[in-house]
Amino acid sequence: MKRIFNILFCLAAITAALIGTGCKERPTNATASSELPSIFPDYADVTIPHNIAPLNFRPTAEGVEGCYAELSYAGQRAEVYGKTDIRFNEKLWREILDASKGASINLTLYTKQQGKWTQWQSFDIHVSDKRIDSHLVYRLIEPGYEKWHIVGIYQRNLENFDEKPIVLNKMVGYNCINCHTFCGGDPQQMMFHMRAANGGTYITQDGKIEKLNTKTDGTISNLTYPYWHPSGRYITTSVNTIHQFFHATREKKIEVFDLRSDVVVYNVKDKKILSKASIISEDNFETFPSFSPDGKWLYFCSAPATQMPDNYDKVRYNLCRVPFDEQKGEIEREKIDTLVRADSLSYTFPRISPDGRYMMYTETAYGQFPIWHADAEIRMIDVQSRQTIDMSRLNSPDTESYHSWSSGSDWVVVSSRRDNSLYTLPYLCYIGQDGKPSKPFLLPQEDPEAYDYLLYSYNIPELVTGEVEISPYQIQQVALNAEAEQVGFE
Repeated sequence: MKRIFNILFCLAAITAALIGTGCKERPTNATASSELPSIFPDYADVTIPHNIAPLNFRPTAEGVEGCYAELSYAGQRAEVYGKTDIRFNEKLWREILDASKGASINLTLYTKQQGKWTQWQSFDIHVSDKRIDSHLVYRLIEPGYEKWHIVGIYQRNLENFDEKPIVLNKMVGYNCINCHTFCGGDPQQMMFHMRAANGGTYITQDGKIEKLNTKTDGTISNLTYPYWHPSGRYITTSVNTIHQFFHATREKKIEVFDLRSDVVVYNVKDKKILSKASIISEDNFETFPSFSPDGKWLYFCSAPATQMPDNYDKVRYNLCRVPFDEQKGEIEREKIDTLVRADSLSYTFPRISPDGRYMMYTETAYGQFPIWHADAEIRMIDVQSRQTIDMSRLNSPDTESYHSWSSGSDWVVVSSRRDNSLYTLPYLCYIGQDGKPSKPFLLPQEDPEAYDYLLYSYNIPELVTGEVEISPYQIQQVALNAEAEQVGFE
């Protein structure tokens, strides 16, 4: 009886293994095609970091009954079988990447349809010897306009498929949670906002969590769009009176605009907003500030104030910077420098590469909130020469908006709606020494169909150097039990 049981157990295990590998059917009498395979995500001719998770994918053709991928790399060969998709064993994938640093993997895909095999044109995957920061932090949110239900800020380990929540709104009153940011990609120094229930600005440093009320008599609103000073001593942020309206045409959905906006600098230790470091003016709209990596410059977007929403499509933002004195906590207003002038277009989201060489930003026809603008694209200039870099390979016919640099200045993550015009997804892109981008690739998922049934947008993707250790429970306890401390205005 025991022997029969063992035989049945072994047969069950073999059957499960065969099902899990698509029965390992090797292609026979395959018809060669001169065309590249149509796959999702599209990983043909992309450049990837050597520490990225497996690039699992699926053929997009109808009626696929079997898949087979043959990989050639570093004088070696590997094969992967599947039924309707290709999923790499993580150990094997790691071995392939380690052997291919600074070189390429050649992949040939075979697909079976109606009992017949097709051999598609092979393509290369280029493996950079530059690693990417290990984690990506983003908010998952339904692509709505005024209402939200389930919202969370999550962290994904880019070296595998592990995803963990940092904070979930179902734990803190189903409120809105937004605008997370990190000090130089440091997971131990984070800021984000809660709106409505348990409202406040939350700052984590050294394992401690502060809950703050940031509306003061000297500012028009709570802190809004933040960015850390590299010292961790300051946070620059806009304060905004935000409104929105809906278009009646199908091509345009919504406009988000400011009635008023200023840029301020918050002293984290002293818990004060510094007027001498802030740009507060009735004559201009200022928004989306950031600091340079050396902390000596404050970058921001600025447009002449006008009647809103009457002139919503006439507002165009310049990209400016002003010297910042870290020791005094002051700016030199008389030395405001306009880097990119808004003559016929509008510019927003200035982000300086950590090595200080490049400024990446978003271009759109008008306004300062481009995530609903299909024309929005990524642009970049050399900070010293002011010369523009050709970013056409990174962009698509649809929206590209938010972006974040990796700590080594070699990689960026970009928010894009190129796949379906509705859901924002994160694309990773290698930036060469000359500043030119490679072909971007979609964040890999363990299940290649994951994006088909995930009804959430990836909002504000931020590259981070490690795992955020503050737990959702710790944030929940502060949110529910602590009173928000009032910040000052100096």
